[in-house]
Amino acid sequence: MNARRYEKRPAREGVWQVVYTSTGQIVTMDGNPLDGLDKREAIEVIALLDEGELVPDPSDGP
Repeated sequence: MNARRYEKRPAREGVWQVVYTSTGQIVTMDGNPLDGLDKREAIEVIALLDEGELVPDPSDGP
């Protein structure tokens, strides 16, 4: 099994961010940070990123 590239972390109560596991940097798509998500949305976005259905901005990440 491959190491996870993305994870969620709490930004504040009830609000989550999607970040790169290797750097902690917030993932962006189309210039927008994946921040301010509820927990369910963050989990769904991570699954889609892992499956390649969503693609982060190329300048992001490790």
